[in-house]
Amino acid sequence: MRRRVTVVALAGALALVAAAPADAATLTVAGSRSCYRTGDALIVSGSGFTPGQPVNFVLEGQDLGNLTADAAGNVSAPLSIGAETFRGVSRRTLIATDATNPANVATAQFLGSALAVKIRPRNGTAGRRLRINATGFTTGKRLYAHVLRRGYKRNVFIGKLKGPCRTAKARRRILPATLPAGVYTVQFDTKRRYSRKTKVWVRFRVTVTPTAGGAGLGQARLTQTVLFSR
Repeated sequence: MRRRVTVVALAGALALVAAAPADAATLTVAGSRSCYRTGDALIVSGSGFTPGQPVNFVLEGQDLGNLTADAAGNVSAPLSIGAETFRGVSRRTLIATDATNPANVATAQFLGSALAVKIRPRNGTAGRRLRINATGFTTGKRLYAHVLRRGYKRNVFIGKLKGPCRTAKARRRILPATLPAGVYTVQFDTKRRYSRKTKVWVRFRVTVTPTAGGAGLGQARLTQTVLFSR
């Protein structure tokens, strides 16, 4: 009886081994970054895919394209994170699917952040304090706002950036109450002074219009545009 039980157990173990996939794919995100923002490149490395065949990558529901596995079934290359891929800060999951064998799927997780600035309220008197919520400024430790117009420049310290994804929350008066009417650019970045060479920033177009309160006072309307770089 003991011998029969042993044989049955061994047969069951062999069946489990046979049922396991021979070439289960694996995927990792290489690199030293603790947080990836929109515009960054993910260095992916995978194995166990069909040799010489395409591997499809999807991140946050967006198709990042295909890489072709080498003769050993490995893939390794950078993948760019699109401008609209992330919202907020959270753990992200990258999915790699073997195009020849769709059941062969591998995933890798990493911390990712949108490069963004939210301002509230978006309309109001030019001199009022604004609530600022910024994420993804991984190029520095401090956040600044630069108010720009021909012949006018103002640099405002917003606050220290915290955490691996470099986030900040603050209440600041960015536009002075005496700001003349006109159209301005407000650029957020990690540089103490404005520079055209800065590559990572978030910009707003600000329109200041006169009010009955007197010259220089106005209502500000903000429309956001984002530039991201690799």
